[in-house]
Amino acid sequence: MDPRITRRTGLTATALAAAGAVGLPAAAHAQGDPAPRKARPSSLSARSAPSWRPGGPHRHPWDRRGSGRTLEEKPPGAVGLDAEMLDELPGILRAGLDFDPPRFSGASLLVASQAGIAYEHADGHALRWQDASTELPEDQWIPARADTIYDLASISKIFTATAVMQLVEQGALGLEDLVADHLPRFAENGKGEVTVQHLLTHVGGLPPFINLYSAHPDIPSRLDAVLTVEPVTPPGTEYVYSDLGLITLGLIVEKLSGLGLDEYVREHITAPLGMTETMYNPPAELKDRIAATEYVDYYGYLVHGHVHDENAYSLGGVAGHAGVFSTARDLAVFAQMFLGGGRYGEARILQAGTVEDMFTDRIAEVTGVGGARRGLGPELEAWYYHSGLTSPYSGTHTGFTGTSLVIDPLTDTIVIMLTNSVHPTREWSTTSVTRREVSTCVAHALGLVPKELRDGWYAGGEDETTATLGVAIDLDGRGAPELRVDLFAHLETAYDVLTIEASADQGETWSPLAGHLEAKHQEPVEIPEGQITGWGRRVAWTGVFALMDGDEALEGEVQIRLALTTDAATRGLGAWVGRIRVLEGRRELFDTDRDADREQVLAEGWSREG
Repeated sequence: MDPRITRRTGLTATALAAAGAVGLPAAAHAQGDPAPRKARPSSLSARSAPSWRPGGPHRHPWDRRGSGRTLEEKPPGAVGLDAEMLDELPGILRAGLDFDPPRFSGASLLVASQAGIAYEHADGHALRWQDASTELPEDQWIPARADTIYDLASISKIFTATAVMQLVEQGALGLEDLVADHLPRFAENGKGEVTVQHLLTHVGGLPPFINLYSAHPDIPSRLDAVLTVEPVTPPGTEYVYSDLGLITLGLIVEKLSGLGLDEYVREHITAPLGMTETMYNPPAELKDRIAATEYVDYYGYLVHGHVHDENAYSLGGVAGHAGVFSTARDLAVFAQMFLGGGRYGEARILQAGTVEDMFTDRIAEVTGVGGARRGLGPELEAWYYHSGLTSPYSGTHTGFTGTSLVIDPLTDTIVIMLTNSVHPTREWSTTSVTRREVSTCVAHALGLVPKELRDGWYAGGEDETTATLGVAIDLDGRGAPELRVDLFAHLETAYDVLTIEASADQGETWSPLAGHLEAKHQEPVEIPEGQITGWGRRVAWTGVFALMDGDEALEGEVQIRLALTTDAATRGLGAWVGRIRVLEGRRELFDTDRDADREQVLAEGWSREG
């Protein structure tokens, strides 16, 4: 094996190999990083999901040819954020800390928009526990602060992907290059057709994880195990989130650059960006600023100051899938570089076209409606933590230790939540609940729900519920009847669904109403199955639905309802319904702008502020 990719032979790997095989920890990737597994959505929901692209007449949101603005502290109002809404964030973090068991020990939060750092907050403890059941003496607790350094875990993958794309820009590497052309051992076990792009998008067919830390005695044998691993699927056929693909890409970076991955990232990414507090293997003198992670029986001590991921630690603390430590402020610079089209101030890290490539989905044909979305490294449209900020363009990644970075190019917004959710044990880790609440709070602070609908009926804020909004109308058959409803919908694609339907038999049976959505400056969106789901382009729509049974207009007493169903986990902003009208020809039979008509609306599970 090339000596440049086996150079990491420090004390960490030696200590790990000597630790014995007692009390093996569960795989760090296996409990929800990145997205929790869900059953596929129903065939009807998948089939009827509207197509929201291309949306309005705008450039691709990741076509970023900006000025390379640098971050400055700014009041929330100066960058389009509602300060009162952001003031709810401390309560959200505190609820996570007070949960039983705590969702994390400590947290540092940063919100930036339009290159302005508008909000920072920290709570809890960077260090509190001695082991999984014993607290340290209180005088040894270390509070979490805005400048606490966290183990980023899998957010490290975005640094590796950035390094790979730099080499692509230089012509040293191609996305369609066969991995085995650069690392010949990788061809073993039938992996000769796997490409660099396959690994960046997690469709290379590799298993999610193999045990390197105790199954192999040293770094060379561990790396050889990665390269010669047997695939689980043919390349390009299935999305399987895999640490091994990113470890392999890190080895390619090392081989082509002649540098260790840590050296490469420092020289070509973090140093040019001035990210002085971002590093692999932080020095011992920073330990009091580093968030502790887990007490691991296998090591016999609390992990504090070195990487939590067992495989990364066994590789000397430097690997393509994990190992980077950073602060919220430093990570914000990294995110702003992407929003600047690869530039931050005078530092050019990537070309603007490369950034657009990285944040453009490559796997929809593999994963289908409601499935995972991946660019060249970044995770896209991830409802489980982008939540209220989710769109087809939102990115980037989470980390198993409890870290997350959300970038919304539609509003130039960055949300960073760094926690040590595995302190003192990964068994308590449920961070994504708080991640969702934070992202949704920021979405409301941005005013993503159109103002004209905020006083309307609202539903979709709870999981595993059905909410109905209904009205009964007498149709006399003297004209073509139609329902017109003003609405906003932001619902997890194919899993949370708003259905517009009607019944002509006193509610015994319900039939979906076909129609379309229309809005100013927007292309109409067809709703052939009466079902609305997905991100909705963040637009207030007027839905127009013919009250028909096949080719025949409905007559007599007809019940109309809007039924919103949510699944057991993950949600967006929900749905708002404003004015509801029923017309028969030119006659207006029903209009909720009239007090008497509005009082006839039966709302079950829908709330109304106004």
